[in-house]
Amino acid sequence: MKKTGLFKIIMFTLLAIVVITWFVPASYFNSGELAELGKYRIGFFDFFQLIFGAFEFKYFIQIFIFLLSVGALYGVLAKTGKYRAWIEKIASKFRGKEYVFLIIAAVIIVGLTSAFNYGLLLFMFFPLIISIVLAMGYDKITAFLTTFGAMLIGTIGSTISYNITGVINEQLSVTKLSTGIWYRIVILVLSLAVLIVYLVKAKHTVVKKAENKIETAIENDMFIGEKNANKYSVWPIIIILGLLFVLLILACTNWSGTFNIKFFSDLNTKIMAVKIKDFEIFKNIFGTIEEFGSWYYAEMAVMNLLAALLIGRFFRMKHRDVLSYMAEGTKKMLPPALIVVLAYCVIYFAGNTMFYPTIAGWILGATSKFNIFFASIATILGSALHVDMLYVANYVIPQIAAEGASATVTGTLIQGLYGVTMFVAPTSVALVLGLTYLNIPYTEWIKKTWKIALILFGIVILTTVAAMLV
Repeated sequence: MKKTGLFKIIMFTLLAIVVITWFVPASYFNSGELAELGKYRIGFFDFFQLIFGAFEFKYFIQIFIFLLSVGALYGVLAKTGKYRAWIEKIASKFRGKEYVFLIIAAVIIVGLTSAFNYGLLLFMFFPLIISIVLAMGYDKITAFLTTFGAMLIGTIGSTISYNITGVINEQLSVTKLSTGIWYRIVILVLSLAVLIVYLVKAKHTVVKKAENKIETAIENDMFIGEKNANKYSVWPIIIILGLLFVLLILACTNWSGTFNIKFFSDLNTKIMAVKIKDFEIFKNIFGTIEEFGSWYYAEMAVMNLLAALLIGRFFRMKHRDVLSYMAEGTKKMLPPALIVVLAYCVIYFAGNTMFYPTIAGWILGATSKFNIFFASIATILGSALHVDMLYVANYVIPQIAAEGASATVTGTLIQGLYGVTMFVAPTSVALVLGLTYLNIPYTEWIKKTWKIALILFGIVILTTVAAMLV
């Protein structure tokens, strides 16, 4: 965490927010008008009270535990011996055409994020993909772009994601997720093309000597693990990770909100109602189980821990050894998990002090009607401060929409620029998680990818202009 400088950057951001509260009054947007609440000044002890208050949010705690559970799972996987052998085998299968693997992995992640935006849940599978990419001889930036970068590209080009597009549409009073979808598809396709071009070019940085590839991977990878010639098969690992992926799709996709599918909701109700006389079997034995479509970080954290225990069982590990490996993996994942929670504290500070609507009002007030330049500045600033689309939608959209822009134009601009901001902002949760996990300095990330970010920004702006002209 020290090497990346992200801790210092985020703490400086929090301090800047504290200073701002002394000079900028809190406001909220109501019925087309900006209502001022007065200054909400944060003192020295208020600063710490608000930090601890942020930790009281169940959502943040669940994310923290989920990330630790991923570490626990891969901590056990790393000790099986077969996990590393599997990684090396996959890497060897793509020898001479490594970029094909990069493209396949990136396209899948982009597609899943664009359609469903699972948030950080996809991170369950990133350590595996990252290990393979590093074992092929690629650098950490390429490993990041193949995973976290692809996730951010999918966010920029969100198509029917209820967590991104759906949230925006609710603020715009748009009932159909398909409204303005062709503009979002254009952004998605062009942004994905930019990523693919970079990944194809990245083959020139591949380490040529095979023996050096795995050595480099071991140095840069948390969980590539040990290799030994034990008698056990790799299939338990493949099956369990495969089942986790299927469970992610089935249990964490918002079927009701995205597709208006009530099957899982109705099925859950029927299962929970099963009785023997007056005894509710499932409810009393297993407790209240959330329906598929409503699972999130807490539920998947439990699944990760169960998967770790199952893998330990399949590989005949002693119980105390399994717990030790889980603890070791959790320890490795602690810095990324902490930096993510700290990034979420920025949301808490900015959201509770309510100064952003005032600043947005000043920016947007420079013109009497919609202006793409000022709207872009307001969106980028709001995204960097709030980093979660729910907060961005609540604080940014009402003011921009009030300037007379159509729902399609507003949605295209805000969604696209939110994604671009998450690609570069040091408060972006996905960005700080990936950089900390891979131990990539933030300055190095900006140095290597600023051209990509600029191109992505241009794609969003030009697409928004096209939407304005149609």
